[in-house]
Amino acid sequence: MDKKEITESLRQMGLLEYGKVIDGDMLRNMAGIEYPETGTKAEFDSASLDELAVTDYIRNVLLNEGKYLKSHRDDYRILSPSENAGQVESYMKSADQKLKRAIKLSKNTPVDASKPKCQNMARAMMKRESISKQRQSVVGGKEK
Repeated sequence: MDKKEITESLRQMGLLEYGKVIDGDMLRNMAGIEYPETGTKAEFDSASLDELAVTDYIRNVLLNEGKYLKSHRDDYRILSPSENAGQVESYMKSADQKLKRAIKLSKNTPVDASKPKCQNMARAMMKRESISKQRQSVVGGKEK
């Protein structure tokens, strides 16, 4: 099955609702993903990337519905609405950390006098400020 068919099958089984657990073995079987008993690192990496592609597709579909697919041991679980605030915070924290690195790289990159000054640092700082304001407005999963 392709990713879209897998997603629709899971929906028909009622497994894309808040709080539901999706059996990892069942999902991997639907996607035709097999982890070898023994194999090379490349074989294990390939299977992991295939599983990631499927779960990332499902996760993106669910984000449009206000749901988040979280890895749960070898399985997957749809977070409850009350748990979404924690995931939102995690996303914003990750974005903030990446913007800090972007600012550091921009600040420490030598300026080439023959090229106009890059606006990346200013853009990164504005995005970081925006994330900071959004994080402050999110309280208990609800905006102020």
